[in-house]
Amino acid sequence: MAEAKFQNSGPFFHVHTEPIESDLLIRNESDAVTLNNLLAVATLLSGSRLLAFALMSNHIHLIIEGGPDVCEACFEGFKTQLLNHRSRHGGSSAIKKMKAGYTSINSLRQLRDEIAYVIRNPFVVSEDVNPLAYRWCSGYLYFNPLLNTRGVQLADLPVRTRRAILHSRNLPPDNAAILTGLIANGSEVNPCSFVDYLRAMEYFDDARNFVMCVFRNIEGQVETARRLGEQPRLNDTEALSLTLKLCRGLFAVNSLRDLTFSQRQQLALKLKNEYSSSNGQIARCTRLSLSDVNMMFPLAAKQAKR
Repeated sequence: MAEAKFQNSGPFFHVHTEPIESDLLIRNESDAVTLNNLLAVATLLSGSRLLAFALMSNHIHLIIEGGPDVCEACFEGFKTQLLNHRSRHGGSSAIKKMKAGYTSINSLRQLRDEIAYVIRNPFVVSEDVNPLAYRWCSGYLYFNPLLNTRGVQLADLPVRTRRAILHSRNLPPDNAAILTGLIANGSEVNPCSFVDYLRAMEYFDDARNFVMCVFRNIEGQVETARRLGEQPRLNDTEALSLTLKLCRGLFAVNSLRDLTFSQRQQLALKLKNEYSSSNGQIARCTRLSLSDVNMMFPLAAKQAKR
C-alpha cells in the first residue's frame, strides 16, 4: 500500500543546509518560535507539501513533496523572511551565506530513511533530547493519538496580531488553516497546521514501522548521512549493535570474546572509516584498549586531546 502511494506521488526532496559557523539560527526560545513561524509562512506561500522538518541551532532539514522549483521557493522564502527579521533585530550577515542542498529521494525506502534522519537529528546532536518530543521538529506529530490539534485560527485574529506572529506582511490566505495559541503566550504556530503529517504517515506501514525506521535502522541513517555529505554519528548503543552485526557478517561469530586481536583491529578500521566512530567509542565497542586504538588512529587521538 505504501509502495503504491509512493509510486503515484512525488517528486520528493530533502532540503538541508550546512551548519552556520559564525552565528546561530536559534539562540533562545524566542528565536525558535520565530523560525517555526517563518517556516509556516514559507511553506504555505510556496505551496509546498512539507512532510517533515527539524530546526536546529545552526542548520535546518526539510522533507518536501514537490518539484525543485517548489522546494527552492520554500527555502528561499524562509531565508528571505529570516533575513528581514534579523536585519531589524541584528545578526543577519551569517544568514546571507546560508545555502541549501537539494537531495532527490528516489525510492520508498529512501523516503522513510530521510524522514527518520530528519526526526532523529535533534537526538544525534544532543543525546538528552527525545526526538519524538522535540518542539522544533515534526517527530511528535506522527502516529500520536495524544497530539493536540487545537488552537486559534490565525484568520480570526486582527491583522496586526497576525503580522506580529508571522513576522511578515506577506500573510497566507485566510483559508489557510493556520492554528496558533498553543504555546508561547499565543504566538507560536502549531506545526500540525503547516506540516502534512497525515500524508507522511501514509508512507509508513504502521506506527511500529515508523519507530523502527527512526530508532533501529542504523544502516539507513548512515546511508542518508553520506548522501547529504555529513559524517555518520552513532551513539554507543547503536555502535555496539552495529559491531555485533559486523561480527556475525564478517567473522561468523556472535560474541566479541570469540574474536582475535587482528579481527578486532579489522572491526576498528571499519568503525572508523565507514561510521566515523571516535577512538573512545571504538575501544568500548571492540574491547580493544584505548591505547591500542590510539596507536591505530593517532591523528584522531591528538584531536581528542584538544
